[in-house]
Amino acid sequence: MKTFYIAILTVIGAILLSVTSPLFGQTAPEPGAAVSAVAPITNYTPSREIGMRPEDKRSLSLKVNERNPYAKRSAKEEAELEGTENEEELRLRDMLSSLSVTGRSRGPNGLRVLLGDIILERGKVLPQLIVDQSEQLQVIEVNEDTVILGWLDIETGELTGKTTQVAYDLSPSIAYALHGQSAGEVSKDGKTAERRMGVLRIGQDRKRFESEMAAKDPSKKVPQEVYQAGQ
Repeated sequence: MKTFYIAILTVIGAILLSVTSPLFGQTAPEPGAAVSAVAPITNYTPSREIGMRPEDKRSLSLKVNERNPYAKRSAKEEAELEGTENEEELRLRDMLSSLSVTGRSRGPNGLRVLLGDIILERGKVLPQLIVDQSEQLQVIEVNEDTVILGWLDIETGELTGKTTQVAYDLSPSIAYALHGQSAGEVSKDGKTAERRMGVLRIGQDRKRFESEMAAKDPSKKVPQEVYQAGQ
């Protein structure tokens, strides 16, 4: 019986020795050695939906003299960029003011007008007006006497809230008129007076012409007897 217990203990000891021997074979890290950090568990999900399709992406092309709009700039660079944007805005406003509305009609989106050679209607984005134009304008509203345009954000394409107006007047008016003469007008020698030639530009010459006509109007001349009585 004693021999049987010794055999059982020998087998158990051999099993314990085979299990614990790899643990004793490991070497401890040297003092001062860096301990490797455990890799964090990420929350990345391969099937996660981004919400944007490839065709929805908008490319942004930069010229050699342009800066990356996503780059972080210094205060000086921001001030210079702001000055450039203001200059471009002024150039756009000057260009719009130099164009005139020459026609108006109704379309699917309401009123539409002809500004220069550009047809404007609600929601339309204007074509390039100046060289190297980086900003875009969109028609916000077209009414009976005004076209309201708004600036679009370069990155999002949404309206920024900055607007400009183009006023117009299509009511009938006289742009050019001929001098002509009244019927029966004769010269001092009894012959028909020569016709006065030339063209009047009403917008520029109206005041000057009216003042000249008022001075030459015979109905406003003082009669000779009244003049002599006043002497």
